[in-house]
Amino acid sequence: MEERREQHGMRGIFDEACKITAPFFDNAQSWGGVTMVMSARQTLSDRYPDLPKQDIAILFAAVSSRHKTNQKKTSVANQK
Repeated sequence: MEERREQHGMRGIFDEACKITAPFFDNAQSWGGVTMVMSARQTLSDRYPDLPKQDIAILFAAVSSRHKTNQKKTSVANQK
């Protein structure tokens, strides 16, 4: 099967990026009822200053997708 992903260099930092941004995607963590998701993007920029803004955007999108998927799985598991 042919590899579809193109951002091979970010694979090595993806797991760490998920860990450092996890608190920002936690619905219990909010400020005035507003989630802190956009702070996650800034955290990625601060942690990986050598990544171009486009790569930060790609990494943020991937991390966001992972966290949202995990939240859905948790929600479904809690309903059972």
